[in-house]
Amino acid sequence: MIETLMILTASVLGLFAGSLFTEAVLLVPYFRSLRSSEFYRLHHDFGPRLYRYYAPLTITATVLPLVSAAGITLVDPAKSSVSWFAAALGLAIMSTYFLYFRRANLSFAEKRLSEAELGLELTRWSGVHNFRTALAIGAFVVSILAASRVIGPALSTP
Repeated sequence: MIETLMILTASVLGLFAGSLFTEAVLLVPYFRSLRSSEFYRLHHDFGPRLYRYYAPLTITATVLPLVSAAGITLVDPAKSSVSWFAAALGLAIMSTYFLYFRRANLSFAEKRLSEAELGLELTRWSGVHNFRTALAIGAFVVSILAASRVIGPALSTP
């Protein structure tokens, strides 16, 4: 059962990291290239869609590593440290929403920023997003290491 949970955790973190990376290399540069009027028009359509996609994925990518780490701690505490590191990275990613993205995205939705202010905010948004993407890639890699610590020995047991 714990092996399945570890694979599910790594899979969700991989999907999350890949989604954030795709957004970073495709959507963010495109949005940054737009004039404010065009950005606000597109954000009106895409903002809610992105939220509906990322909100459940972000929550799942935060909760699953915590559940996995707790599960491994119960089964084999000696193998749990790597899982707790993946969980900590998940919490760090989630914190970026509360510390930055919620406010920034609201300013986009309310069209509060001038052309110059929007350019600066999108530059800041991109930087924080890239940081979050790096954390997600790290969490994915760490979750694979954590899974291999649990699954590897289970595969060699007759």
